[in-house]
Amino acid sequence: MALVLEAVAVQHPQAREGAPAALQDLSLHIRPGEHVAVIGPSGAGKTSLLHALACALAPTHGRLLLDGQDPWTLSPSALRELRARLFLAPQTPPLPPRQRVVTAVLAARLPRMSLWASLASLVRPIGAPDAHAALERFDLGDKLWERVDRLSGGERQRVGLARALLSPAALWLIDEPLSALDPTRASQALRSITDAATERGVTLVASLHQVDLALSSFPRILGLRDGRLAFDLPAAEVDPERLARLYASFEHELQGAGLPASPDGPPVRTVIHC
Repeated sequence: MALVLEAVAVQHPQAREGAPAALQDLSLHIRPGEHVAVIGPSGAGKTSLLHALACALAPTHGRLLLDGQDPWTLSPSALRELRARLFLAPQTPPLPPRQRVVTAVLAARLPRMSLWASLASLVRPIGAPDAHAALERFDLGDKLWERVDRLSGGERQRVGLARALLSPAALWLIDEPLSALDPTRASQALRSITDAATERGVTLVASLHQVDLALSSFPRILGLRDGRLAFDLPAAEVDPERLARLYASFEHELQGAGLPASPDGPPVRTVIHC
């Protein structure tokens, strides 16, 4: 799926009067099948960008095009059809606690299932082997018949990612997918999702706080700060000085290899969040 943003601004409906827009004057072109990581400090607009691309937040200014279509000019039925081609994985997956894992994963197919098929699948899951295969890619095959409330936070997060593999979507929007995972699991989960996206040919946009994993796993990096695009570069060109400027005054969000001193403070260090 091709994505085009032309001077897009987004304001949350619940934002206080006079608050700055969550996204401001954002222009982007993302080609079909491209993999893009979005980084930046807390409050930079990363989640807002994903929600705008998921047609959950309408632009207050500018224009958004998904495969050449402006979602907000479509009829309700056409908008539902477009949304069926999108998959948004929030940081905290919306998994009913008493639901079985197999049902939670197969729910990714609901946009393309009839009402009767979806109801029947609640009683006898349709496609359990496919759900098992998806879970296996995240080392969760043995959890297929478990209840969601018996999983750890990291396991629930990986179940949420496994759902993407069964989705009929052409665009995967993944929001902070590694926050509940240790470094080893984080690397494995990110590799699983990027490999699957490549195999499927889907467009992948993921927001990440783990800067090192973003740089090593994605060919293109978007840096957001204060709702604006700070840079849009190949990963190889995102150097320590750019990161220092992007995270200036947010040094607590970085850790690891030393970076040059920011203009107003001590040396910034790259961070791995677990």
